[in-house]
Amino acid sequence: MQSKGLRNSFSEETRELFTWNEECWVCPENGWDCIHHILGRISDSPLNAAPIHNFKCHIGNGKLSKFDIKSRLLKKTLKYLLTKGYILTEKDKEFKKKHFRYYL
Repeated sequence: MQSKGLRNSFSEETRELFTWNEECWVCPENGWDCIHHILGRISDSPLNAAPIHNFKCHIGNGKLSKFDIKSRLLKKTLKYLLTKGYILTEKDKEFKKKHFRYYL
């Protein structure tokens, strides 16, 4: 699903959390090929990650910087991770607390 040589600060463990997800979280189509930093490169927490299409949905998409889109992606990531049995780390809890307004 993901291409080798991704150049972002997400760990291999974070990338593996999304292995079984097939859909892009911006458009409903299958075949995502990158992990987007929802709030920018401020954190490598899995809560800040969204699997999307790099060229179709990521590069040049100014809508990704809108509050409501960020909020939707963060909520979707949290729900996805929790339904997969992911247990939040202290770093994740800190991230969620710091950015609580997106989760309201």
